[in-house]
Amino acid sequence: MNDDEAVVTADAPDGDEENLDGEILAFVRRQVALAELPAAAIVTATQEYLDGDADADRIAELTWPVVAEELTAHLTAQESWPAPTDNDRLTAAFRALSAAGVVARENFTCCQNCGLGEIGAEVPAGVAPRGYAFYHQQDAEHAVDGSPVFLAYGLFEQPPSAEIGEEVAAALRAEGLNLNVRWNGDTGSRIQVPMVWRRRRVGRLAAVPPTMDDDVEVEVELITAWSGVHAPRGGAQSAARLAALHLPWMPAAARLRLSAGSLAVTVCREGDTLIGEYDDRRPATVGRYDAMALLGRPWTTTPGPADFLEANYEHSTGHGNAVALEAAEAVAITHRLQPHTRDFLSCLGRSGGVVQMCWKADRLWLETPHPESATVTGRHVTLAEAERMITILATEDRVAVAELGETVTRPW
Repeated sequence: MNDDEAVVTADAPDGDEENLDGEILAFVRRQVALAELPAAAIVTATQEYLDGDADADRIAELTWPVVAEELTAHLTAQESWPAPTDNDRLTAAFRALSAAGVVARENFTCCQNCGLGEIGAEVPAGVAPRGYAFYHQQDAEHAVDGSPVFLAYGLFEQPPSAEIGEEVAAALRAEGLNLNVRWNGDTGSRIQVPMVWRRRRVGRLAAVPPTMDDDVEVEVELITAWSGVHAPRGGAQSAARLAALHLPWMPAAARLRLSAGSLAVTVCREGDTLIGEYDDRRPATVGRYDAMALLGRPWTTTPGPADFLEANYEHSTGHGNAVALEAAEAVAITHRLQPHTRDFLSCLGRSGGVVQMCWKADRLWLETPHPESATVTGRHVTLAEAERMITILATEDRVAVAELGETVTRPW
């Protein structure tokens, strides 16, 4: 999933407003638990979900505080979650299946029919898959509400296969879901996985919309393209939300024109700082979490957090180009990369060090480039090793690939 996305009037009956509040709460709570959309995109999705039930602006007005409350509750709850959660185990099982030649996708398409019709397009070029497995968006939503996850499985362009079903069930059990797998070997039945749905939010997905008494409205003009679920929309919006939910993670190539009253500033990001260029005064440089200082507050120069990377990545459900990330978010992306694909992640540290990785068939290759000699040093790694290399680069600003041992250096 990728981009942000009878009229109730001021004198609407209390019952109508209460019904609307209930629908908003249920929808937002589910979206927060699914952990696919950031705050602003949840508001947009709520407006689309309730389109026709109320005025869009009124829906947004009611939705923003609900999103803040539900996100805060989710982040508090996940502090006490076990590691790994059932969702982590499910993702690991799907990754193992993909590495073994079974095309496995989570939260894939909207429904069963669409999943069966589109899973063939997920087969990587040059790969002869042995089968497929997936659960769809409605399955995920039902799992949030307490139902088991139902897994479809089978062969491409052939009758259902008990052999693939057994392999899927075995992969789930191998990751510790052995007590939760329900399947009787009947190819007419999907595999059931009762589980506690717990999917963590990190980085941009964990940003909570702030409430500020002295907030101002700014007019946003997108000078250069910025798309995806984390991009701000153009037009008038809250300065506090813009500063907290969007600007800290703006791509390096993005430029925004912000106007508030008589103040106008063009904003871009370099590393972990934001630069504001004004028409009538000197430029200002602030930490990337301090964008409000560019909008009329006292100018400050605040160093960015120790935890910083700039990343390029691409996987089946998203991509980014020179995006500012925290270590936890970069680590989460490594879990999204799929075997037998061209999925990749390349991370740049503050001082220019690079750690990059991609799947080479069924193994994850990690390396650091040496531009001066046109070579790279690396080796195949486990996911845990990849996580450690990313974390060291983000928190210590150093490339630690040599510490893996048994690396090779070769031309790139």
